[in-house]
Amino acid sequence: MVLEKADLVLHEGGIFGHPESDSVAILDGAILAHGKFNDLKPLVGPRTHLVKLQGRAVAPGFIDSHLHFLEAASAHSGISVWKSRTIPDLLAELRVAGGKIPPGNWLRAFGCDEALLREGRGPTREELDQAVAKNPLRLRHSTLHASWLNSRAIAALGLEHPDFRSPEGGLIVRDASGRATGLVAGMEEYLTRKLPLVTAAEAEARARLMSRELAATGVTSFTDATARNDIDQVAFFGKLAASGAIAQHFSIMIGAEHVGAAQRAIAISRENRFRIAGVKFMPYAGSDLRIIARQMRDAIRNDLGCAFHATEVEELDVALQAIERAREEFGPEVNRRVTFRIEHGGMIPPEYPERIANSGAWIVTNPGFIYYRGAKYVQEPGLIPYTYRLRSLLDAGIALAAATDAPVTPARPLCAISAAASRVAIEGYELEKAEKLDIREAFALFTSAAARLAGLNAGSIEPGVLADLVVLSRDPLASKPAELMNINVDITIVGGRIIYERGRPAFAQSASADMLSS
Repeated sequence: MVLEKADLVLHEGGIFGHPESDSVAILDGAILAHGKFNDLKPLVGPRTHLVKLQGRAVAPGFIDSHLHFLEAASAHSGISVWKSRTIPDLLAELRVAGGKIPPGNWLRAFGCDEALLREGRGPTREELDQAVAKNPLRLRHSTLHASWLNSRAIAALGLEHPDFRSPEGGLIVRDASGRATGLVAGMEEYLTRKLPLVTAAEAEARARLMSRELAATGVTSFTDATARNDIDQVAFFGKLAASGAIAQHFSIMIGAEHVGAAQRAIAISRENRFRIAGVKFMPYAGSDLRIIARQMRDAIRNDLGCAFHATEVEELDVALQAIERAREEFGPEVNRRVTFRIEHGGMIPPEYPERIANSGAWIVTNPGFIYYRGAKYVQEPGLIPYTYRLRSLLDAGIALAAATDAPVTPARPLCAISAAASRVAIEGYELEKAEKLDIREAFALFTSAAARLAGLNAGSIEPGVLADLVVLSRDPLASKPAELMNINVDITIVGGRIIYERGRPAFAQSASADMLSS
């Protein structure tokens, strides 16, 4: 019998979940074997690439179950102000950024949240004008649902023109005199379409950079959960996949209003080797359940799952009503056909876990919000026990995976895993320690559980499983929860191919003349 020789062997380190092993062998994009290096030496041939771990740890690659890839790529190409905690600090960052671009060019910034600023408010129009006087400015809220604009931006967009009409659902916040304050909400898609276009080459370059950023944090697979994804966005993702701009395995959702294009979207995704993860719904109090039911019916008939944004209780209630109606119509076996997902689950009062468990829905939670946005949650201490719950949901039998929601929080799974195990905010607040998970459980949210949710043969280190792996600078199971976020990702491997090595630069772009909104 002739043994097949491995393409890659990671040897003499720690293997997550297998304390008896110190090495992993990979062949044709999948794990061939793990064990002691001496036992795996027969798998080493003249073309085998050997990587000596020197005590480092191999773990399953991280699966980010909900992010916004193109939004994150755009935010990454601009200026991020999420670290600012005072208005003066925020304005100082904007002033420096504005000084680096030619007058008249748009300045795009991201990451402001008034709830995290010491003043408890966002910047005023006048403050933005003083900080950025020569450029139109769009400063996006960290939730992606609002923006602050300076006077140059307001003028360029014509928001104060007598004939201007806000798009449906749009809100221009005005002062007592009727003058725009600079804050606009519910107009994000409108603003994006109105801003100057970027070439497809630039959009692809941003995608390549974002893919590398994800690789640097150990992300080997992700789901884009952007509700506005239509057939054009699906086609663009197809181009990114075909060009190799995205190195990770990935899937995307399409918006509920675009479910009529589901078959075309599925065909494009299959041709370009990614998946349509499902249909994204944005429920709100007073949503017409008849419309949602019709859209869900179309999704289920195309074997597509249904994902519901739900950060507030009212949204959660609508989501559960819709899922319960679908189970009544199609029968409980519908859960074996498609996946129902509740995205975020930010607020889950005590009367809801049993109902969620009975619905068969997954909760795709965001433990990183505890770390990055904890200062917001401590302002309402009575709600903390029900905010981004973990332990109680698992104990209730609810299927649970996790995500970073980038760019709402940085795409750093290890930081989110650390928060799941510590429940400590960046300012040092501890938020409901009873909801902590142990480190193995926290890892599962981004590995084995996330793989089950995505339908990926990944998330563990076993023969035959996809070789989507990370090499960490030290053993996470030998670390304290708060130390996890400081562990370095040294190597990221997707399908047996090394796509990232810490300290090694990446390069390559492609060109196109097509124009896209940014």
